[in-house]
Amino acid sequence: MYPMLHPGKTALTVLLKDVEIPSSAICFTGDAITSLTNYSVKGAIVNLDEWDWHEELRGGITFYIITNLKKPLQTTL
Repeated sequence: MYPMLHPGKTALTVLLKDVEIPSSAICFTGDAITSLTNYSVKGAIVNLDEWDWHEELRGGITFYIITNLKKPLQTTL
């Protein structure tokens, strides 16, 4: 899977329901970081619909903790 690109942006963009989340509110676990290889291009977009993540309240501020890429559903025939 290759990431979508955001033309004109140089940093990683994180979207939740097509709304950009400020980078200061994003945290990646070690597992998520290892999955970011394809997202290392300038202007890459991480869509949280494709990732396992959760919200965590720290000091009254909501952080988005991205843990891993979702595994594709396997179908049996």
